[in-house]
Amino acid sequence: MSIPIIDFAHFDTDPNKIAKEVMDACQSIGFFYAIHHGIPNETIDRAFDLSKEFFDQPLEEKTKYSIGYENHGYTGLFRETLDPQTQKKGDHKEGFNFRSFENGKPFAPLPKVFSANEEFIKDFYTTCHSTALMILKAFAIALEIPKEKGGSEFFGNCHKSNDSKQVLRFLKYPAGGESEYKDPVRAGAHSDYGSITLLFQKDIAGLEVQASRDHWISAPLIPNAIIVNVGDAMEFWTGGLFKSTKHRVVFLPEHNHLDRYSIPFFVHPNSNVPLSPVPSKYVNQKVKSENGHIYTADEFLRSRLDATY
Repeated sequence: MSIPIIDFAHFDTDPNKIAKEVMDACQSIGFFYAIHHGIPNETIDRAFDLSKEFFDQPLEEKTKYSIGYENHGYTGLFRETLDPQTQKKGDHKEGFNFRSFENGKPFAPLPKVFSANEEFIKDFYTTCHSTALMILKAFAIALEIPKEKGGSEFFGNCHKSNDSKQVLRFLKYPAGGESEYKDPVRAGAHSDYGSITLLFQKDIAGLEVQASRDHWISAPLIPNAIIVNVGDAMEFWTGGLFKSTKHRVVFLPEHNHLDRYSIPFFVHPNSNVPLSPVPSKYVNQKVKSENGHIYTADEFLRSRLDATY
């Protein structure tokens, strides 16, 4: 099994063909590469440059903006443990989470590196959101959601930019550390919590996807491509039709002397959206609930975050 490549260049003129490819990918491995997605390479490169500039700062400067309950801010090395059952210690990475920009303003005060480039970060966040909506539209078309239930805009209506728990995250995996870390895995095996994730990679690979119970495949760098994967909320929402697949980051030889950077954009439904079954003929309409209670998107996300930090 391999990760398929889906070309969105003609999504506006031939959406059904692309939606069929998306359907196949989401039902099988739960991952695909999106090419011709509309985000300029120069924009992505600038985001990576800003990420490096921030992480190059002294630790005491970064920790002034440590992450809090609202999932915004800085996380240091080993702070996050994505696979607590098997990891000897926390993940060998540091990150910075940007929550949504409300009314054009950042969710919380930003470090100087970012505040000096606030307009760019806001625009990049908005661009990622728009790209996610395009991909979610393909999901809705693939599931043939009736027009009276929202049709191709079903997921878009559930992912408004306001009242959003979506997160743009800058990540750095520092060079070296494998001998001291004593674990071949840098970020533990996990699935993502939301609807979908967009992942930008640059220069250095390391991501692996669980293709079967005991087999992992690498997700190589493909120039100008975004990796898209299904999250837990989407799997839950579709009654298991779309697969939220575990993935991890492993040490590679080049990591001994090169830092690895990545930028995920975690897409979540709006807080009060009930995760009752998606109205599609392909989705089991039997409601998944605990004691008759249907999770809202916010309750679903909080349960996952509480288990991770």
